[in-house]
Amino acid sequence: MKHAGRLLKEHIEKNHLVKKQVANAAGITYNYLSTIFKQETMDAALLEKLYVAVGLHPGIVFDVPQEVNKSFSDISAQTEHGNASVKITNGENFREIIEAQKNLIAEKERTIQILMSASNIVVPGQNRDNNNK
Repeated sequence: MKHAGRLLKEHIEKNHLVKKQVANAAGITYNYLSTIFKQETMDAALLEKLYVAVGLHPGIVFDVPQEVNKSFSDISAQTEHGNASVKITNGENFREIIEAQKNLIAEKERTIQILMSASNIVVPGQNRDNNNK
């Protein structure tokens, strides 16, 4: 494991970040942040808050053995209730995928509302201007 405090301090200084703002973003005091710079390890929740606040992935502090860096293939299984599969992809940011899916669903919902309105379809309880109760 790398020196978590030193990595954090070097990143902050290299990127000219304001230490007071970093401390505030992580919910700690400036003095405590200065103490953390000297610590080789720290609580995982605090490490996550600090590293995310400065734009670092918290996982960089860990020394990952080479054999752990294997690529995975898709997983599939047969169950009593049917087949199940999980697609594992490399390099995709799942938060971006989830956000794109939410945006797509919101767009579909707007399209449905427009089509329903154009067709004079009224769903009771769905529209506060709806007089049908």
